[in-house]
Amino acid sequence: MRRKHPIWKLAIVCFLTMTVGSGCWDSKDIDNRLMIGVIGLEKAPETGLRVWFRFPLPRAGQETSKKDFFTMSQKGFTVPDAMNKLRYKLPKALETSSTRALLLDEPLAKTGLTPFLEFAIRERSVPLDAVVAVVRGNMERIFSSPNPTGELSGIYTKLFFEPYAGGIPRKNVTKLWEVYAKFYNPFHANLIPVLIEGEKNSFSFGGNAIFISGRMVGEINKDESLLYEIFTRRFHDSEVELMSRSDIRIVHNHTRIATSLEGGKPIIKIDCSLVTVLIDSSRQRKLNESEIIAELESDLNGHAKSLFEKTQREGADVFGFGNRFRSRLEPSQYDHWNEMFKSAEISYSFHIDMRNTGLEFIDSK
Repeated sequence: MRRKHPIWKLAIVCFLTMTVGSGCWDSKDIDNRLMIGVIGLEKAPETGLRVWFRFPLPRAGQETSKKDFFTMSQKGFTVPDAMNKLRYKLPKALETSSTRALLLDEPLAKTGLTPFLEFAIRERSVPLDAVVAVVRGNMERIFSSPNPTGELSGIYTKLFFEPYAGGIPRKNVTKLWEVYAKFYNPFHANLIPVLIEGEKNSFSFGGNAIFISGRMVGEINKDESLLYEIFTRRFHDSEVELMSRSDIRIVHNHTRIATSLEGGKPIIKIDCSLVTVLIDSSRQRKLNESEIIAELESDLNGHAKSLFEKTQREGADVFGFGNRFRSRLEPSQYDHWNEMFKSAEISYSFHIDMRNTGLEFIDSK
């Protein structure tokens, strides 16, 4: 007599059969998706927001249009609202997971970013490692002009900042997750790179925008951005410092930071050790090593002084020094860190090691 199988085993077999045969009912083929390369947010007088989209085209579409991308824009009260309105105009689905960069119009950045970036964090539709930058110029021209080196839209912007491609220490790269994390960290203000519309290329690096509570309140230049990279230990690769009678390449940096709290006043001491190489020198006057080091140290001190004056005036701790004081302050004092940073006593020193290399050796006396 055959033994009957329990009814639950039969049910499992039926369920597995239905699962394998049903497939993914909500999937869309790659041919039916429009991959977004870069998104731009621009202030619009009527609705408050205009969203720009740049889509890379497959090779089949390039034969007729002779372009590797096309651009569209849509007004809306929010970014999701603009995306939903755009879907009524397109024959394919919008694919935001391919976004490589978010470009923010400068007037929009001065009014506040939090309401316009929240969707990306809540919905997780845009990758958190997408590059974020402020744009100074015509957003339409930047989105409609072809990239000078031929990369697909979005990839050009990402490569512009990446250390393994066009990134250099002065170009501060900021990711979407960093921007949003600092919105809710009272001890760390945002610093977002500024891109200036170019005449022949898409854009050029102009410095970094200082943000307080999600709103752009100031800006630091390229030289001050280099000091920011050094002080925050983000320095990578190497960077050239141009001086009056010589050019120096900074090849290595080691920064030590000591903090203390004296009478409620933050004390911050920064000690930087730099390894440098001489790459060019004046032919009119021969310099010795001590003169070159003295001039370089003077330049770095000047940039650092200007950098801290700008950030302390706004109470913008873009360096994250406040995180070192978290355990020494009461929770009720956290929201007052901006005011404490304004009165902080910050000192810095540079120790420069000059490597005497090149075709012509300098005098070390």
